[in-house]
Amino acid sequence: MSLKTNDWMEKYGAFLGWVTLLMVLFTFITVVSRNVFNVVWIPIQELAIYCHALALMMGIVYAWHHNKHVRVDLFYQGYSKLKKHRVNLIGTVFLMLPMMGFIIWSSWHYVIDAWLRLEGSSETGGLPLVFVFKTLLLLMPISMIGYIIIGFSKQFKQKASN
Repeated sequence: MSLKTNDWMEKYGAFLGWVTLLMVLFTFITVVSRNVFNVVWIPIQELAIYCHALALMMGIVYAWHHNKHVRVDLFYQGYSKLKKHRVNLIGTVFLMLPMMGFIIWSSWHYVIDAWLRLEGSSETGGLPLVFVFKTLLLLMPISMIGYIIIGFSKQFKQKASN
């Protein structure tokens, strides 16, 4: 990827790091308030959950960018650079892109319905932001597809200039 993309991804990763730190802080506050003061703060609990979901769902693109995503194979490490590239290309085109499309297709109405109703928490005193939370179901696959398209276009431009 280009220097501009790498720079942006590092800023994106730093943002996700701060989100994770907030998640830890909200979880700490929840545990201390509940176990020491016997006070339950539903909004703080929900903020911890929202931060966790944001870091996980949007962190997938960051992990993919740094090639730190989970690999479940036995042979990949021993492959040549060209063979790894081919495996990644085939996996991306025939596994990941269809999966991202399926996630968008299967969650589209669910997310739209949440937005139309401005769905809030079912917990008393909870945050009225469930509709924003559910939007992550669309943002994750859309961001992955966007990242893949950018990567493919840069590879095609690079091959065309050679």
